[in-house]
Amino acid sequence: MLVISLGGSVIWNNGINLDYIKRFRELMDSLKEKVFLVVGGGKTARDYIIMGKSLGFDEYILDQMGITATRLNAMLFITSQTYPKIPQTVDEAIIASQSYKNVVMGGTEPGHTTDAVSLLLAEKLHAKMVINITSVGGIYDHDPTKFKDAKIIRELSYGDAKKMILSKMMEAGLNIPFDLVAIKVAERSGIKIYVVPKDIENIKKVINNEDFKGTVIGIPDR
Repeated sequence: MLVISLGGSVIWNNGINLDYIKRFRELMDSLKEKVFLVVGGGKTARDYIIMGKSLGFDEYILDQMGITATRLNAMLFITSQTYPKIPQTVDEAIIASQSYKNVVMGGTEPGHTTDAVSLLLAEKLHAKMVINITSVGGIYDHDPTKFKDAKIIRELSYGDAKKMILSKMMEAGLNIPFDLVAIKVAERSGIKIYVVPKDIENIKKVINNEDFKGTVIGIPDR
């Protein structure tokens, strides 16, 4: 089985990137592995949260709006081999996989990002890896969208990843696509996280244990 976390920003390119969605759907159906795909909210979630804030909604309601956006995005990845609903919990996703090859879902509850959901799902499935697909395609020492000299970090231990996340608020240039809850879940269950760009062929290389572009989190501390 294969757990994939797909950032919402990946499917947005001056509008919904329909061509990429079609190619990703084809990839899911072509794989021999059972696929669990968790999709982020991206611009859809951000737009609704901005509007909700202007209307004075509290954080709980804003989280609910974001979760709804992730589920709407996830529906775009339903194929003939996919459970035809969006599971609202990790347990529901696992039950659905007993009858379908693929399961796609979004967020589950306020306070949990889709990255955290993908790790909780992997933990429940006893999976040893999660592929995280992001618009920047890895973890860098500085935000690559702002700094041309940003360098990709090929390998990180759980400890170093946690330190980077904790320092994020103090270093504006740092770019971390994973949250602390996700890293802690990965660490306690020994799940490696592969942070990669959206390129389909590169994703196949990760799946086939070949050299790939991106970052792996979960190497031993040095």
